[in-house]
Amino acid sequence: MKTFTLPGTTIDASNVILGLMRIKDLDDEQIRTLVSTARDAGINFFDHADVYGGDHGCERRFGDAVTFSPAEREQVYLQSKVGIRDGYWDFSKEHILESVDESLKALRTDYLDVLLLHRPDTLMEPDEIADAFTQLHVAGKVRHFGVSNQTPGQTELLKRSVQQPLASHYLTKVSRVKFVFPGLVRT
Repeated sequence: MKTFTLPGTTIDASNVILGLMRIKDLDDEQIRTLVSTARDAGINFFDHADVYGGDHGCERRFGDAVTFSPAEREQVYLQSKVGIRDGYWDFSKEHILESVDESLKALRTDYLDVLLLHRPDTLMEPDEIADAFTQLHVAGKVRHFGVSNQTPGQTELLKRSVQQPLASHYLTKVSRVKFVFPGLVRT
């Protein structure tokens, strides 16, 4: 499996990413088989979001089904996204912090390798986002931060406030990456 360094990070990610937005109705064995098959194929990057499966539902299913030893956890990358809430966008510091804590609990891990802002929030307060990112980074809860589906202008606006490097959403920035969702392949 080919790998690449995820822009703005030190992550050596597989160029195929396993998206887990459709696992809520799978049983534990199906999820374990999906993840082990992906790992056997060289996939080391697993994509989640707080809204997948409703209110961390897919993250919870993943955490219930898959247990990584500390050594295995260091070999895989877990990403989650935040910002979509009950039909509107919410990049408030409070929501970001609460959502990350819920993701960590659901995934049964101490940290996320990457946290992305899921969709643009036109009412975002960059300084508030920067404060949330700093708190999460200092606490060791998130190693890298990024954006998904943001315009270059929105990303540049965030960069003025955020101290950490921002990984651009690789789905739109790096053409050699494929997201694989159970039942769907998207390039």
